[in-house]
Amino acid sequence: MRDKIKKTILPLLLSALLVCSCAGCGSKVVLTAGLGKNDVFRIGDEKASSAEFALYLYSIAWDSARVSGADFWDLDTGDDSTLLDHCKDLALAQLARLKVMHLLAADYGLTLNEEEEALAETAAEQFMSSVSEDTLTVMGVDDDGTEVLALYEERLLSDKLYAYLIKDVNPEISDDEARVVTVQHILLKTYTVDENGNRQEMSEAEKSSLYTKAEEIRALAEAGEDFDSLVSKYNEDTKSTYSFGKGEMEESFENTAFELETGEISHVTVTSHGYHIIKCISTLDREATDANKQTILQQRKAEAFGETYDAFAADLEPEVNEEVLDAFELADYDAIGEILFLDIYEQVTEDYEPVFED
Repeated sequence: MRDKIKKTILPLLLSALLVCSCAGCGSKVVLTAGLGKNDVFRIGDEKASSAEFALYLYSIAWDSARVSGADFWDLDTGDDSTLLDHCKDLALAQLARLKVMHLLAADYGLTLNEEEEALAETAAEQFMSSVSEDTLTVMGVDDDGTEVLALYEERLLSDKLYAYLIKDVNPEISDDEARVVTVQHILLKTYTVDENGNRQEMSEAEKSSLYTKAEEIRALAEAGEDFDSLVSKYNEDTKSTYSFGKGEMEESFENTAFELETGEISHVTVTSHGYHIIKCISTLDREATDANKQTILQQRKAEAFGETYDAFAADLEPEVNEEVLDAFELADYDAIGEILFLDIYEQVTEDYEPVFED
């Protein structure tokens, strides 16, 4: 079964267009020359119609409300924008990414085969049968399903392009690279926090005295005193146990932890937080290490894809029709109900695995 592509590529959005369309930022680019009254934006040779934008917007808005509950639209955004503005931004970003991917796929000569076209048709049929004519009218979508089918085809081609660009990524990741260790530690802080929350570093004399105390605690641990008891008595961190892989902790702490054997106690280790006495609980957490391998693999794939995508997108100039975008409302949203445009695609393509000819 394929990896869920959306988890990897959706964050890789067209940043230039996001900057131009960010709600409330006062920096929208309005270049409407050549854009029709029903066009939301153009990028390269690709345009996005208001109907396409509506399909994304309603799907995203419903999903947000479904996850967050009935009070979603009453939530405070914490800024001058509205939740509708945020949904618009997300819809615009996802749709822009789709259009860029469509252009990039053409550069690579990628097209859909018969089986893939059939998947898109199945998704379109399911969507069209799940919504009423009134809903289609509100969104401005043609009742023959042409626009819906075209978007599903573009989504499939987008997924196919992503798979093509990451197909040569090496999936083999060693235990050493992905290793996750589990440690306990005792922290003696070399700073205090004043009543205003400001950090105040100890004097060198105070740090020296504290270091001596840390050495004494370490000696007790080495002599066999229960480490849990020492943690309870001396640790100034809010946590005592950490599981982590490489690159996740401060370098000195990480280096010390990865050099320990199970049950071994470290020398006093210095970080920006203070003095640590570290005890290794496990040199390799098997379950966490295997999970970290998948995380690393997804990072590799995202980097391989992003390198090509970002270079291609950087040369594209977005044109946003601010007037059309601002005029968008979720008309009679409660009455329309579930708009599952994106959900239907995920369901239909759950087992989809692109195949490329040699």
